[in-house]
Amino acid sequence: MKFLSETLILLQMTAALGINYTAHYVTPTASYEDLSYKTMYFNQTLDHLAPFLPSQPTFSQRYLMNDDFFGQKDPLSKACPGPIFLYTGNEGPITDFWNSNGFMKYLAEKYGGLLLFFEERYYGESIPTGKCCTYLTTQQVLEDTVKLLLQVKKEYNAVACPTIAFGGSYGATLASYLRLAYPFSIQGALSSSSELGYYDKSSWEAHNVTRLTFSEIIGKQYNKAEGCLENIWDATDLMDATDDEILLAIFNFCDISALKPKTSSIFTYALEGLPQINYPYPIGSMPSWPVDYSCSILADDSIPLLQRAAKVTALSMGYSLDGDCLKTPHEGPGNVPGDGPGFGSWGYQSCTETIHLFSSIGRGGKGVRDFSYDDEIGNLKQKCIDLYDQVPNADVLAMRYGGFDIARTTTNTIFSTGLIDPWGGASISAQDGGNNAAERGVHFFAMEDAAHHLDLRGWNEADPPSVTATRDAEENIIMGWVRAHVTKNEDGDDRAESDGDKINSISGDGSNPDTSPGSFGKLLCEIASIVVIGALYLILYLI
Repeated sequence: MKFLSETLILLQMTAALGINYTAHYVTPTASYEDLSYKTMYFNQTLDHLAPFLPSQPTFSQRYLMNDDFFGQKDPLSKACPGPIFLYTGNEGPITDFWNSNGFMKYLAEKYGGLLLFFEERYYGESIPTGKCCTYLTTQQVLEDTVKLLLQVKKEYNAVACPTIAFGGSYGATLASYLRLAYPFSIQGALSSSSELGYYDKSSWEAHNVTRLTFSEIIGKQYNKAEGCLENIWDATDLMDATDDEILLAIFNFCDISALKPKTSSIFTYALEGLPQINYPYPIGSMPSWPVDYSCSILADDSIPLLQRAAKVTALSMGYSLDGDCLKTPHEGPGNVPGDGPGFGSWGYQSCTETIHLFSSIGRGGKGVRDFSYDDEIGNLKQKCIDLYDQVPNADVLAMRYGGFDIARTTTNTIFSTGLIDPWGGASISAQDGGNNAAERGVHFFAMEDAAHHLDLRGWNEADPPSVTATRDAEENIIMGWVRAHVTKNEDGDDRAESDGDKINSISGDGSNPDTSPGSFGKLLCEIASIVVIGALYLILYLI
Protein backbone atom coordinates (compact mmCIF):
# COMPACT_ATOMS: atom_id res chain seq x y z
CA MET A 1 0.00 0.00 0.00
CA LYS A 2 2.90 2.38 0.73
CA PHE A 3 4.26 1.83 -2.78
CA LEU A 4 0.79 2.39 -4.27
CA SER A 5 0.34 5.64 -2.35
CA GLU A 6 3.76 6.85 -3.42
CA THR A 7 2.99 6.00 -7.03
CA LEU A 8 -0.31 7.89 -6.95
CA ILE A 9 1.40 10.95 -5.45
CA LEU A 10 4.13 10.76 -8.08
CA LEU A 11 1.64 10.53 -10.93
CA GLN A 12 -0.33 13.48 -9.60
CA MET A 13 2.78 15.63 -9.21
CA THR A 14 4.22 14.74 -12.60
CA ALA A 15 0.85 15.36 -14.26
CA ALA A 16 0.87 18.84 -12.77
CA LEU A 17 4.26 19.34 -14.39
CA GLY A 18 2.88 18.29 -17.79
CA ILE A 19 4.66 14.92 -17.86
CA ASN A 20 2.30 12.33 -19.34
CA TYR A 21 2.23 8.59 -18.75
CA THR A 22 0.31 6.07 -20.86
CA ALA A 23 -0.95 2.85 -19.31
CA HIS A 24 -1.05 -0.17 -21.62
CA TYR A 25 -4.55 -1.52 -22.09
CA VAL A 26 -4.54 -5.30 -21.68
CA THR A 27 -8.08 -6.61 -22.12
CA PRO A 28 -10.80 -4.60 -23.87
CA THR A 29 -13.99 -4.29 -21.85
CA ALA A 30 -17.47 -4.65 -23.31
CA SER A 31 -19.15 -1.76 -21.47
CA TYR A 32 -18.88 0.43 -24.54
CA GLU A 33 -21.17 -1.94 -26.45
CA ASP A 34 -24.16 -0.80 -24.36
CA LEU A 35 -23.71 2.89 -25.08
CA SER A 36 -26.82 4.84 -25.93
CA TYR A 37 -26.96 7.92 -28.12
CA LYS A 38 -28.67 11.28 -28.25
CA THR A 39 -30.59 12.08 -31.42
CA MET A 40 -29.83 15.57 -32.64
CA TYR A 41 -30.82 17.70 -35.64
CA PHE A 42 -29.04 20.47 -37.51
CA ASN A 43 -30.30 23.03 -40.04
CA GLN A 44 -28.03 22.03 -42.89
CA THR A 45 -27.40 24.02 -46.06
CA LEU A 46 -29.32 22.57 -48.99
CA ASP A 47 -26.83 23.46 -51.72
CA HIS A 48 -23.22 24.06 -50.70
CA LEU A 49 -22.32 24.77 -54.33
CA ALA A 50 -24.42 27.94 -54.29
CA PRO A 51 -23.06 29.62 -51.15
CA PHE A 52 -23.73 33.22 -52.16
CA LEU A 53 -27.50 33.18 -52.47
CA PRO A 54 -29.09 35.91 -50.33
CA SER A 55 -31.50 33.35 -48.87
CA GLN A 56 -30.06 29.86 -48.46
CA PRO A 57 -32.58 27.02 -48.10
CA THR A 58 -31.84 24.44 -45.40
CA PHE A 59 -33.01 20.99 -44.35
CA SER A 60 -32.96 19.05 -41.09
CA GLN A 61 -29.98 16.70 -40.89
CA ARG A 62 -30.07 14.03 -38.20
CA TYR A 63 -27.02 12.97 -36.26
CA LEU A 64 -26.29 10.77 -33.26
CA MET A 65 -24.01 11.74 -30.41
CA ASN A 66 -22.59 10.35 -27.19
CA ASP A 67 -20.58 12.56 -24.84
CA ASP A 68 -20.47 10.22 -21.83
CA PHE A 69 -16.68 10.01 -21.94
CA PHE A 70 -15.80 13.37 -23.46
CA GLY A 71 -13.56 15.28 -21.07
CA GLN A 72 -13.60 12.44 -18.53
CA LYS A 73 -9.93 11.60 -19.10
CA ASP A 74 -6.91 13.86 -18.87
CA PRO A 75 -7.47 16.65 -21.42
CA LEU A 76 -5.37 16.53 -24.55
CA SER A 77 -4.50 20.19 -24.01
CA LYS A 78 -5.83 23.28 -22.32
CA ALA A 79 -7.95 23.95 -25.41
CA CYS A 80 -9.13 20.39 -26.02
CA PRO A 81 -10.86 18.04 -23.56
CA GLY A 82 -10.53 14.99 -25.80
CA PRO A 83 -10.52 13.56 -29.33
CA ILE A 84 -13.56 13.47 -31.62
CA PHE A 85 -14.45 10.21 -33.34
CA LEU A 86 -16.75 10.76 -36.31
CA TYR A 87 -18.63 8.13 -38.29
CA THR A 88 -19.18 9.58 -41.75
CA GLY A 89 -22.51 7.94 -42.56
CA ASN A 90 -23.63 5.46 -45.20
CA GLU A 91 -26.37 4.78 -47.68
CA GLY A 92 -28.99 4.12 -44.98
CA PRO A 93 -30.51 5.45 -41.75
CA ILE A 94 -27.67 6.38 -39.40
CA THR A 95 -29.29 4.44 -36.55
CA ASP A 96 -28.52 1.24 -38.49
CA PHE A 97 -24.79 1.80 -38.00
CA TRP A 98 -24.58 2.65 -34.31
CA ASN A 99 -24.36 -0.95 -33.10
CA SER A 100 -21.85 -2.07 -35.73
CA ASN A 101 -19.08 0.34 -34.72
CA GLY A 102 -17.82 -0.98 -31.41
CA PHE A 103 -14.23 -0.03 -32.19
CA MET A 104 -15.11 3.67 -32.12
CA LYS A 105 -16.97 3.26 -28.83
CA TYR A 106 -14.00 1.44 -27.31
CA LEU A 107 -11.69 4.28 -28.31
CA ALA A 108 -14.09 6.88 -26.93
CA GLU A 109 -14.28 5.11 -23.59
CA LYS A 110 -10.54 4.59 -23.30
CA TYR A 111 -9.41 8.03 -24.45
CA GLY A 112 -12.29 10.28 -23.40
CA GLY A 113 -13.63 10.84 -26.90
CA LEU A 114 -16.78 12.46 -28.29
CA LEU A 115 -18.78 10.13 -30.57
CA LEU A 116 -20.56 11.58 -33.61
CA PHE A 117 -22.54 9.70 -36.26
CA PHE A 118 -23.74 11.86 -39.17
CA GLU A 119 -26.62 10.77 -41.38
CA GLU A 120 -26.13 11.11 -45.11
CA ARG A 121 -28.57 13.42 -46.89
CA TYR A 122 -31.56 11.68 -48.52
CA TYR A 123 -31.36 8.74 -46.10
CA GLY A 124 -33.22 8.02 -42.89
CA GLU A 125 -34.77 11.24 -41.58
CA SER A 126 -32.40 13.62 -43.40
CA ILE A 127 -34.50 14.33 -46.48
CA PRO A 128 -33.74 17.71 -48.09
CA THR A 129 -36.45 17.68 -50.76
CA GLY A 130 -39.62 15.78 -51.47
CA LYS A 131 -38.33 14.65 -54.84
CA CYS A 132 -35.36 12.28 -54.97
CA CYS A 133 -32.60 13.35 -55.16
CA THR A 134 -31.57 16.61 -56.76
CA TYR A 135 -28.96 17.62 -54.21
CA LEU A 136 -27.42 14.22 -53.58
CA THR A 137 -23.76 14.09 -54.57
CA THR A 138 -20.65 12.96 -52.75
CA GLN A 139 -19.39 16.54 -52.81
CA GLN A 140 -22.54 17.81 -51.07
CA VAL A 141 -22.25 15.03 -48.46
CA LEU A 142 -18.64 15.96 -47.70
CA GLU A 143 -19.61 19.60 -47.29
CA ASP A 144 -22.45 18.58 -44.96
CA THR A 145 -19.95 16.78 -42.76
CA VAL A 146 -17.48 19.62 -42.49
CA LYS A 147 -20.15 22.21 -41.70
CA LEU A 148 -21.96 20.11 -39.09
CA LEU A 149 -18.67 19.06 -37.49
CA LEU A 150 -17.62 22.68 -36.99
CA GLN A 151 -20.96 23.51 -35.39
CA VAL A 152 -20.70 20.62 -32.92
CA LYS A 153 -17.11 21.53 -32.07
CA LYS A 154 -18.15 25.09 -31.30
CA GLU A 155 -20.98 23.88 -29.06
CA TYR A 156 -18.54 21.76 -27.06
CA ASN A 157 -15.76 24.36 -27.01
CA ALA A 158 -13.70 21.80 -28.89
CA VAL A 159 -12.60 23.66 -32.01
CA ALA A 160 -8.97 22.77 -31.24
CA CYS A 161 -9.73 19.06 -30.82
CA PRO A 162 -8.54 16.56 -33.44
CA THR A 163 -11.21 14.68 -35.38
CA ILE A 164 -10.72 11.16 -36.74
CA ALA A 165 -13.17 10.03 -39.42
CA PHE A 166 -14.31 6.40 -39.56
CA GLY A 167 -16.23 4.76 -42.37
CA GLY A 168 -17.11 1.39 -43.82
CA SER A 169 -17.93 0.61 -47.47
CA TYR A 170 -19.22 3.81 -49.14
CA GLY A 171 -18.70 5.47 -45.76
CA ALA A 172 -15.04 4.44 -46.02
CA THR A 173 -14.83 6.26 -49.33
CA LEU A 174 -16.32 9.32 -47.64
CA ALA A 175 -13.81 9.07 -44.79
CA SER A 176 -10.82 8.89 -47.11
CA TYR A 177 -12.12 11.75 -49.25
CA LEU A 178 -12.73 13.89 -46.17
CA ARG A 179 -9.13 13.57 -45.04
CA LEU A 180 -7.87 14.26 -48.57
CA ALA A 181 -10.07 17.29 -49.25
CA TYR A 182 -10.41 18.79 -45.76
CA PRO A 183 -7.19 18.03 -43.84
CA PHE A 184 -7.70 20.96 -41.47
CA SER A 185 -11.09 19.59 -40.40
CA ILE A 186 -10.23 15.88 -40.38
CA GLN A 187 -6.90 14.93 -38.80
CA GLY A 188 -7.03 11.27 -39.84
CA ALA A 189 -9.28 8.65 -41.39
CA LEU A 190 -9.93 4.93 -41.02
CA SER A 191 -11.25 3.77 -44.39
CA SER A 192 -12.46 0.18 -43.90
CA SER A 193 -13.56 -1.88 -46.91
CA SER A 194 -13.79 1.11 -49.23
CA GLU A 195 -14.99 0.36 -52.75
CA LEU A 196 -13.26 3.36 -54.32
CA GLY A 197 -10.83 1.20 -56.31
CA TYR A 198 -13.79 -0.19 -58.22
CA TYR A 199 -14.57 3.39 -59.35
CA ASP A 200 -11.12 3.71 -60.92
CA LYS A 201 -11.54 1.57 -64.03
CA SER A 202 -8.54 3.08 -65.78
CA SER A 203 -6.31 1.38 -63.18
CA TRP A 204 -8.06 -2.00 -63.09
CA GLU A 205 -5.60 -3.80 -65.35
CA ALA A 206 -2.62 -2.80 -63.21
CA HIS A 207 -4.43 -4.21 -60.18
CA ASN A 208 -5.71 -7.41 -61.81
CA VAL A 209 -9.31 -6.24 -61.48
CA THR A 210 -11.97 -7.17 -64.05
CA ARG A 211 -15.73 -6.90 -64.32
CA LEU A 212 -15.89 -10.39 -62.80
CA THR A 213 -13.71 -9.77 -59.73
CA PHE A 214 -16.56 -8.94 -57.36
CA SER A 215 -18.73 -11.91 -58.35
CA GLU A 216 -15.81 -14.36 -58.42
CA ILE A 217 -14.85 -13.52 -54.82
CA ILE A 218 -18.45 -14.29 -53.87
CA GLY A 219 -18.36 -17.59 -55.75
CA LYS A 220 -15.04 -18.49 -54.16
CA GLN A 221 -16.58 -18.30 -50.69
CA TYR A 222 -19.36 -20.72 -51.63
CA ASN A 223 -16.97 -22.98 -53.49
CA LYS A 224 -15.04 -23.68 -50.27
CA ALA A 225 -17.80 -26.18 -49.40
CA GLU A 226 -17.77 -29.12 -51.78
CA GLY A 227 -20.66 -29.02 -54.22
CA CYS A 228 -22.11 -25.74 -52.91
CA LEU A 229 -21.84 -23.74 -56.14
CA GLU A 230 -23.31 -26.66 -58.08
CA ASN A 231 -26.25 -26.77 -55.68
CA ILE A 232 -26.78 -23.04 -56.21
CA TRP A 233 -26.75 -23.42 -59.97
CA ASP A 234 -29.08 -26.43 -59.79
CA ALA A 235 -31.51 -24.51 -57.60
CA THR A 236 -31.43 -21.56 -60.01
CA ASP A 237 -32.17 -23.79 -62.99
CA LEU A 238 -34.98 -25.50 -61.10
CA MET A 239 -36.57 -22.18 -60.18
CA ASP A 240 -36.53 -21.11 -63.81
CA ALA A 241 -38.37 -24.32 -64.73
CA THR A 242 -40.99 -24.14 -61.95
CA ASP A 243 -44.48 -22.63 -62.09
CA ASP A 244 -44.72 -19.14 -60.60
CA GLU A 245 -47.51 -19.99 -58.15
CA ILE A 246 -45.49 -22.85 -56.72
CA LEU A 247 -42.47 -20.58 -56.20
CA LEU A 248 -44.58 -17.88 -54.53
CA ALA A 249 -45.84 -20.46 -52.04
CA ILE A 250 -42.49 -22.13 -51.31
CA PHE A 251 -40.54 -18.89 -50.93
CA ASN A 252 -43.39 -16.97 -49.26
CA PHE A 253 -43.11 -14.06 -51.68
CA CYS A 254 -45.97 -11.55 -51.59
CA ASP A 255 -46.59 -11.25 -55.31
CA ILE A 256 -45.36 -12.05 -58.79
CA SER A 257 -43.03 -9.03 -58.89
CA ALA A 258 -40.64 -11.05 -56.71
CA LEU A 259 -39.98 -13.31 -59.68
CA LYS A 260 -38.79 -10.49 -61.95
CA PRO A 261 -36.65 -10.00 -63.94
CA LYS A 262 -35.86 -13.69 -63.37
CA THR A 263 -37.60 -16.18 -61.12
CA SER A 264 -34.30 -16.69 -59.28
CA SER A 265 -33.42 -12.98 -58.90
CA ILE A 266 -34.16 -12.66 -55.16
CA PHE A 267 -32.49 -16.02 -54.43
CA THR A 268 -29.23 -15.03 -56.12
CA TYR A 269 -29.44 -11.51 -54.68
CA ALA A 270 -29.64 -13.06 -51.22
CA LEU A 271 -26.63 -15.25 -51.97
CA GLU A 272 -24.55 -12.29 -53.16
CA GLY A 273 -25.22 -10.46 -49.89
CA LEU A 274 -24.12 -13.17 -47.44
CA PRO A 275 -20.34 -13.11 -48.15
CA GLN A 276 -20.29 -9.44 -47.19
CA ILE A 277 -21.54 -10.30 -43.69
CA ASN A 278 -19.69 -13.61 -43.37
CA TYR A 279 -18.67 -12.91 -39.77
CA PRO A 280 -17.23 -15.50 -37.36
CA TYR A 281 -19.93 -15.02 -34.72
CA PRO A 282 -23.75 -14.68 -34.70
CA ILE A 283 -25.32 -11.26 -35.13
CA GLY A 284 -29.02 -11.17 -34.36
CA SER A 285 -30.69 -14.02 -36.21
CA MET A 286 -27.71 -14.45 -38.54
CA PRO A 287 -25.53 -17.43 -37.57
CA SER A 288 -21.75 -17.40 -37.48
CA TRP A 289 -20.11 -17.98 -40.86
CA PRO A 290 -23.45 -17.70 -42.72
CA VAL A 291 -21.93 -18.75 -46.06
CA ASP A 292 -20.88 -22.12 -44.64
CA TYR A 293 -24.23 -22.41 -42.89
CA SER A 294 -26.10 -21.76 -46.15
CA CYS A 295 -24.00 -24.33 -47.96
CA SER A 296 -24.90 -26.88 -45.31
CA ILE A 297 -28.59 -26.14 -45.89
CA LEU A 298 -28.21 -26.50 -49.65
CA ALA A 299 -26.39 -29.82 -49.17
CA ASP A 300 -29.19 -31.33 -47.05
CA ASP A 301 -30.83 -33.66 -49.58
CA SER A 302 -33.37 -34.84 -47.03
CA ILE A 303 -35.58 -31.95 -48.16
CA PRO A 304 -36.42 -30.82 -51.70
CA LEU A 305 -33.96 -28.46 -53.37
CA LEU A 306 -36.44 -25.59 -53.77
CA GLN A 307 -37.21 -25.67 -50.05
CA ARG A 308 -33.50 -25.54 -49.31
CA ALA A 309 -33.14 -22.52 -51.58
CA ALA A 310 -36.11 -20.88 -49.84
CA LYS A 311 -34.53 -21.41 -46.40
CA VAL A 312 -31.32 -19.73 -47.53
CA THR A 313 -33.26 -16.85 -49.08
CA ALA A 314 -35.25 -16.29 -45.88
CA LEU A 315 -32.05 -16.40 -43.80
CA SER A 316 -30.33 -13.75 -45.89
CA MET A 317 -33.35 -11.50 -46.44
CA GLY A 318 -34.46 -11.67 -42.79
CA TYR A 319 -38.00 -12.99 -43.05
CA SER A 320 -39.86 -16.19 -42.12
CA LEU A 321 -41.19 -18.80 -44.54
CA ASP A 322 -44.22 -19.33 -42.32
CA GLY A 323 -44.74 -15.70 -41.26
CA ASP A 324 -45.33 -12.45 -43.13
CA CYS A 325 -44.53 -12.70 -46.84
CA LEU A 326 -41.50 -10.96 -48.33
CA LYS A 327 -42.29 -7.75 -50.18
CA THR A 328 -40.24 -7.30 -53.32
CA PRO A 329 -37.24 -5.01 -52.64
CA HIS A 330 -37.22 -1.82 -54.69
CA GLU A 331 -33.49 -2.15 -55.32
CA GLY A 332 -31.15 -5.04 -55.83
CA PRO A 333 -32.61 -8.25 -57.27
CA GLY A 334 -31.68 -8.71 -60.91
CA ASN A 335 -29.62 -5.53 -60.91
CA VAL A 336 -25.85 -5.05 -61.14
CA PRO A 337 -24.03 -7.21 -58.56
CA GLY A 338 -23.63 -5.06 -55.45
CA ASP A 339 -26.78 -3.05 -56.36
CA GLY A 340 -27.27 -0.55 -59.13
CA PRO A 341 -29.65 1.98 -60.71
CA GLY A 342 -33.23 2.00 -59.50
CA PHE A 343 -35.69 3.52 -57.06
CA GLY A 344 -34.50 5.15 -53.89
CA SER A 345 -31.51 7.19 -52.85
CA TRP A 346 -28.82 4.59 -53.60
CA GLY A 347 -30.51 3.85 -56.90
CA TYR A 348 -30.13 7.56 -57.68
CA GLN A 349 -26.47 7.57 -56.66
CA SER A 350 -25.93 4.59 -58.95
CA CYS A 351 -27.54 6.62 -61.72
CA THR A 352 -24.97 9.36 -61.19
CA GLU A 353 -21.65 8.63 -59.42
CA THR A 354 -21.51 5.13 -57.93
CA ILE A 355 -22.55 2.65 -60.62
CA HIS A 356 -20.68 -0.65 -60.35
CA LEU A 357 -19.24 -1.96 -63.60
CA PHE A 358 -19.71 -5.61 -62.59
CA SER A 359 -20.64 -8.75 -64.45
CA SER A 360 -21.13 -12.34 -63.30
CA ILE A 361 -21.03 -15.79 -64.88
CA GLY A 362 -22.93 -18.59 -63.18
CA ARG A 363 -22.68 -22.18 -64.39
CA GLY A 364 -19.49 -22.50 -66.39
CA GLY A 365 -17.99 -19.55 -64.55
CA LYS A 366 -17.24 -18.69 -60.91
CA GLY A 367 -20.26 -16.62 -59.86
CA VAL A 368 -23.70 -17.46 -58.51
CA ARG A 369 -25.65 -16.05 -61.49
CA ASP A 370 -25.39 -14.68 -65.00
CA PHE A 371 -25.26 -10.93 -65.54
CA SER A 372 -23.52 -8.99 -68.31
CA TYR A 373 -22.87 -5.32 -67.66
CA ASP A 374 -22.11 -4.69 -71.32
CA ASP A 375 -25.44 -6.21 -72.36
CA GLU A 376 -27.42 -4.34 -69.71
CA ILE A 377 -25.82 -0.89 -69.63
CA GLY A 378 -28.20 0.45 -72.30
CA ASN A 379 -31.23 -0.60 -70.24
CA LEU A 380 -29.65 0.77 -67.07
CA LYS A 381 -29.02 4.17 -68.63
CA GLN A 382 -32.56 4.34 -69.91
CA LYS A 383 -33.87 3.49 -66.44
CA CYS A 384 -31.85 6.38 -65.02
CA ILE A 385 -33.20 8.77 -67.63
CA ASP A 386 -36.77 7.65 -67.02
CA LEU A 387 -36.49 7.93 -63.24
CA TYR A 388 -34.22 10.94 -62.73
CA ASP A 389 -33.26 12.37 -66.11
CA GLN A 390 -29.65 11.47 -65.30
CA VAL A 391 -27.07 9.09 -66.78
CA PRO A 392 -24.26 7.38 -64.83
CA ASN A 393 -20.72 8.67 -64.94
CA ALA A 394 -18.49 5.89 -63.62
CA ASP A 395 -15.35 8.06 -63.70
CA VAL A 396 -16.44 11.16 -61.82
CA LEU A 397 -15.35 10.16 -58.29
CA ALA A 398 -11.89 8.99 -59.34
CA MET A 399 -11.51 12.12 -61.43
CA ARG A 400 -12.45 14.48 -58.58
CA TYR A 401 -10.86 12.77 -55.58
CA GLY A 402 -8.74 9.88 -56.79
CA GLY A 403 -9.00 6.13 -57.06
CA PHE A 404 -6.08 3.84 -56.35
CA ASP A 405 -3.74 6.82 -56.59
CA ILE A 406 -5.31 8.48 -53.55
CA ALA A 407 -2.79 6.53 -51.48
CA ARG A 408 0.05 8.51 -53.09
CA THR A 409 -1.49 11.92 -52.48
CA THR A 410 -3.31 11.73 -49.17
CA THR A 411 -2.00 11.73 -45.59
CA ASN A 412 -3.00 10.20 -42.25
CA THR A 413 -5.27 7.51 -43.66
CA ILE A 414 -5.66 3.82 -42.87
CA PHE A 415 -6.95 1.58 -45.65
CA SER A 416 -8.12 -1.78 -44.32
CA THR A 417 -9.82 -4.63 -46.13
CA GLY A 418 -11.05 -8.15 -45.50
CA LEU A 419 -9.68 -10.84 -47.78
CA ILE A 420 -13.01 -12.68 -48.03
CA ASP A 421 -14.96 -9.48 -48.72
CA PRO A 422 -16.01 -9.04 -52.38
CA TRP A 423 -15.51 -5.29 -51.99
CA GLY A 424 -11.87 -6.02 -51.20
CA GLY A 425 -11.23 -7.09 -54.78
CA ALA A 426 -10.16 -3.54 -55.63
CA SER A 427 -8.76 -2.50 -52.27
CA ILE A 428 -6.21 0.25 -51.81
CA SER A 429 -2.99 -1.51 -50.82
CA ALA A 430 0.70 -0.94 -50.19
CA GLN A 431 1.50 -1.06 -53.91
CA ASP A 432 -0.51 2.16 -54.29
CA GLY A 433 1.17 4.16 -51.53
CA GLY A 434 4.65 4.66 -52.88
CA ASN A 435 7.89 4.55 -50.90
CA ASN A 436 6.96 7.35 -48.48
CA ALA A 437 3.47 6.18 -47.48
CA ALA A 438 4.36 5.54 -43.84
CA GLU A 439 6.07 8.93 -43.58
CA ARG A 440 2.80 10.53 -44.71
CA GLY A 441 0.84 8.51 -42.17
CA VAL A 442 -0.73 6.21 -44.79
CA HIS A 443 -1.12 2.56 -43.74
CA PHE A 444 -2.60 -0.60 -45.25
CA PHE A 445 -4.06 -3.72 -43.65
CA ALA A 446 -5.38 -6.87 -45.32
CA MET A 447 -7.18 -9.15 -42.85
CA GLU A 448 -7.46 -12.89 -43.39
CA ASP A 449 -10.90 -14.46 -42.88
CA ALA A 450 -12.47 -11.01 -42.52
CA ALA A 451 -15.62 -9.88 -44.28
CA HIS A 452 -16.96 -6.35 -44.80
CA HIS A 453 -15.35 -3.80 -42.39
CA LEU A 454 -15.07 -6.33 -39.54
CA ASP A 455 -12.38 -4.20 -37.87
CA LEU A 456 -14.96 -1.48 -37.17
CA ARG A 457 -16.98 -3.85 -35.01
CA GLY A 458 -16.22 -4.40 -31.33
CA TRP A 459 -13.97 -7.14 -30.05
CA ASN A 460 -15.24 -10.72 -30.03
CA GLU A 461 -13.42 -13.84 -28.90
CA ALA A 462 -14.19 -15.38 -32.30
CA ASP A 463 -12.38 -12.62 -34.21
CA PRO A 464 -9.62 -13.92 -36.49
CA PRO A 465 -6.14 -13.04 -35.15
CA SER A 466 -5.52 -10.80 -38.15
CA VAL A 467 -8.50 -8.63 -37.20
CA THR A 468 -7.42 -8.30 -33.57
CA ALA A 469 -3.89 -7.39 -34.64
CA THR A 470 -5.22 -4.85 -37.13
CA ARG A 471 -7.36 -3.12 -34.51
CA ASP A 472 -4.39 -2.92 -32.15
CA ALA A 473 -2.28 -1.32 -34.88
CA GLU A 474 -5.11 1.03 -35.90
CA GLU A 475 -5.49 2.19 -32.30
CA ASN A 476 -1.79 3.06 -32.04
CA ILE A 477 -1.80 4.87 -35.37
CA ILE A 478 -4.98 6.83 -34.64
CA MET A 479 -3.83 7.98 -31.22
CA GLY A 480 -0.48 8.89 -32.75
CA TRP A 481 -2.36 11.24 -35.09
CA VAL A 482 -4.31 12.67 -32.17
CA ARG A 483 -1.20 13.39 -30.12
CA ALA A 484 0.70 14.73 -33.11
CA HIS A 485 -2.06 17.23 -33.82
CA VAL A 486 -2.14 18.41 -30.22
CA THR A 487 1.65 18.70 -30.14
CA LYS A 488 1.65 20.67 -33.38
CA ASN A 489 -0.97 23.10 -32.06
CA GLU A 490 0.89 23.59 -28.77
CA ASP A 491 4.09 24.28 -30.68
CA GLY A 492 2.28 26.84 -32.83
CA ASP A 493 3.11 24.80 -35.93
CA ASP A 494 0.54 25.64 -38.60
CA ARG A 495 2.21 23.83 -41.49
CA ALA A 496 -0.21 22.43 -44.05
CA GLU A 497 1.65 19.19 -44.67
CA SER A 498 0.96 15.81 -43.09
CA ASP A 499 1.36 15.03 -39.44
CA GLY A 500 3.15 11.88 -40.57
CA ASP A 501 6.59 13.31 -39.76
CA LYS A 502 5.66 13.36 -36.08
CA ILE A 503 3.57 10.21 -35.99
CA ASN A 504 6.44 7.77 -36.20
CA SER A 505 8.22 9.16 -33.16
CA ILE A 506 4.99 9.31 -31.19
CA SER A 507 3.90 5.78 -32.05
CA GLY A 508 7.36 4.50 -31.27
CA ASP A 509 8.71 2.92 -34.43
CA GLY A 510 11.74 5.22 -34.41
CA SER A 511 11.92 5.38 -38.17
CA ASN A 512 11.77 9.16 -38.37
CA PRO A 513 13.53 10.87 -35.43
CA ASP A 514 12.99 14.55 -34.84
CA THR A 515 15.85 16.54 -36.35
CA SER A 516 14.13 19.93 -36.31
CA PRO A 517 15.98 23.00 -34.98
CA GLY A 518 13.92 22.81 -31.76
CA SER A 519 14.84 19.21 -31.06
CA PHE A 520 17.82 20.12 -28.86
CA GLY A 521 15.61 22.28 -26.70
CA LYS A 522 13.09 19.46 -26.43
CA LEU A 523 15.92 17.13 -25.36
CA LEU A 524 16.91 19.53 -22.58
CA CYS A 525 13.28 19.58 -21.41
CA GLU A 526 13.20 15.78 -21.33
CA ILE A 527 16.44 15.70 -19.30
CA ALA A 528 14.99 18.27 -16.90
CA SER A 529 11.88 16.11 -16.53
CA ILE A 530 14.02 13.12 -15.58
CA VAL A 531 15.85 15.21 -12.98
CA VAL A 532 12.53 16.37 -11.53
CA ILE A 533 11.22 12.81 -11.33
CA GLY A 534 14.41 11.73 -9.54
CA ALA A 535 14.02 14.54 -7.05
CA LEU A 536 10.42 13.54 -6.40
CA TYR A 537 11.44 9.97 -5.69
CA LEU A 538 14.10 11.26 -3.25
CA ILE A 539 11.50 13.37 -1.44
CA LEU A 540 9.14 10.40 -1.18
CA TYR A 541 11.96 8.22 0.14
CA LEU A 542 12.83 10.76 2.87
CA ILE A 543 9.16 11.02 3.84
